[in-house]
Amino acid sequence: MSRVIVAFTGERLRRKSLGLLNAEGWETAVCASGAEVIRTARRQDGAMVLCGFHLPDMTADTLAAELRGTAAVLVMARASCLDLCGGENLYKLPLPASRAEFLASLDLLSNFERAHLRHPPSQRREEDAALIRRAKELLMDVNRMTEEEAHRFLQRRSMDSGLRMTEAARHIIDSYRV
Repeated sequence: MSRVIVAFTGERLRRKSLGLLNAEGWETAVCASGAEVIRTARRQDGAMVLCGFHLPDMTADTLAAELRGTAAVLVMARASCLDLCGGENLYKLPLPASRAEFLASLDLLSNFERAHLRHPPSQRREEDAALIRRAKELLMDVNRMTEEEAHRFLQRRSMDSGLRMTEAARHIIDSYRV
């Protein structure tokens, strides 16, 4: 499931939204301001944002503009407020809304996020991470490098030789085996 950042000024709507999201198995984070939402979404390198029309420091359309390319925003508010906002990554859900409408809107948002927004790079396989860690440990022990220096050396070796970082790590480990 995707990550959902929840940001409402009203406690009742926040609690109700979190209850529905948690019941459906969504991973959630709660933020109190637009700036906090932006930091959280960028740190996660993308997410879906569920918010009201007004946040303490900005409106939903300003938030959506700041998060263009990073997160999709679902604004839940009265229809009269929703007429005042828009954006390519902004979706609207007029209140009151049924549970089915809420979940359908999240599904729509999730599809947009998956298709159009950047996502974090895939995690290295555990064996690859262990191989890189072992090569850095050897460089630190034998050549008295710091971890940062060992990592930079490994990156540079990888780029200079045109090898993947795991292959460069394997070459370094093999060169110390004598």
